Amino acid sequence: MKKNKILQLFAVAALCSVQAGAQTMDFDSLPSVAEIAAIAGRTTVPAPRRPAPRVRAPKEWTIMVFMNGKNNLSGYTVKDLNEMEQVGSSDKINIVVEAGRTAPSTAHYPTPGYPGDYPWGGGGVVPHPGWPNPYWDQPSYMVRGTTGTPASSSWTGIRRYYVMKDADTSTIGSQLIEEFPKADMGDWNHLVEFALWAKAKYPAKKYMLIVWNHGDGWVIKGPQSSFDRGISYDDETGNGINTVQLGQALAKMGGVNIYASDACLMQMAEVIYELKNYAPVIVGSEETEPGDGWDYSAFLSRINPSNLAPEAVAKAAVEGYSASYAAKGKGVTMSAVRSSEAEPLRILTDQWVGLAMAQDKAKLKEALNEAKSFTSADSRDFLHFLSLAGVKLPALKAKGAEISTLVSTRMLIRNAPFGDAYKNAGGLAIYLPSYGYDAKYSKLALSKSGKWDEFMQWLNAK
Repeated sequence: MKKNKILQLFAVAALCSVQAGAQTMDFDSLPSVAEIAAIAGRTTVPAPRRPAPRVRAPKEWTIMVFMNGKNNLSGYTVKDLNEMEQVGSSDKINIVVEAGRTAPSTAHYPTPGYPGDYPWGGGGVVPHPGWPNPYWDQPSYMVRGTTGTPASSSWTGIRRYYVMKDADTSTIGSQLIEEFPKADMGDWNHLVEFALWAKAKYPAKKYMLIVWNHGDGWVIKGPQSSFDRGISYDDETGNGINTVQLGQALAKMGGVNIYASDACLMQMAEVIYELKNYAPVIVGSEETEPGDGWDYSAFLSRINPSNLAPEAVAKAAVEGYSASYAAKGKGVTMSAVRSSEAEPLRILTDQWVGLAMAQDKAKLKEALNEAKSFTSADSRDFLHFLSLAGVKLPALKAKGAEISTLVSTRMLIRNAPFGDAYKNAGGLAIYLPSYGYDAKYSKLALSKSGKWDEFMQWLNAK
């Protein structure tokens, strides 16, 4: 018999007993069990209400960090999580992280005496993310000053954390929400799954997505021959997320208010154009990042609770990054842009291309070779190139200046390069190859809509 039927029988029995109590008690006159059951069938007693599931009230922001350490960056995951914990989530901001780590056999760290980013590693700086140093032939340490890493710092697999304020910088003190042994963090569909999970579990009025890992702009490097790399390289699966897939991922997750790359070389016109419909604000570096990547404490501590507009949060990210490396005397680049200006930029650039392809190709190649280049030789500063081209070919000067004005006054939210080597870093890089054109470039949205790919093919034609 179901619970509510039993309750009904008790209710009827109680009613009968009350009625019987109003007169002289006569047990022979009480209804039979069969009669009670018949009455119960005609009696409606509401089932007890179950408490409604707890729904979190939306905060102002949820910052989602897709921290793919399933490669030679695995050891940096603990360091960056601890930087986030120095500030932690607040009553206005959720900080949610998916962190992936590989076993030491596949996650190599700088061997003492060879180049590494930390001062106790010796040598120079290995870029974050740089291609694995040939001397990284044996695992080293994961956490500074430890001979045996704490359990919170030595795990492998995939974990999702809700970041909480914690002063202990040697272990992870945040709330572990989920843990699973395998996931392909080089698959753009998994990036989507993480973002949708974070949005559902930690709702907010605005969302920021940071993709943390290796980055190459749109360019393919290494032995891969297919169009399968750009950011978020998973060494266990051999996959990465290319620029087209990154745009697909942002579309499928419903977009974000800020997209940011904690990875090298991603602040390119091609990447911004691919993401323009899904992220109004885009943050990234023209140059490679040092091994430490972002200083998350410097970023998060700069967010002003009284001004949580997307552009203000993006400025905090740019300025925190630049200030943290300025304090170390390390030259870097970082900028934030409004992607709404990507289409006007494309239109003006097409007009410039129309003029340029009627000019002296040798002079344009001189401008290309003199333009500020970044660690990827095919990535150069767009504004510096336009300025040099205008000097060498006066017919291009006016249109180049118009583009520069658009970028510097309308597109750029904040550009904060540091160091003399980056005085000509204008905040936006573009594909400027000097040794031939990569046909895979034609797959990008910018190539399909604009003429820069045609200009590059013409400039590099023999």
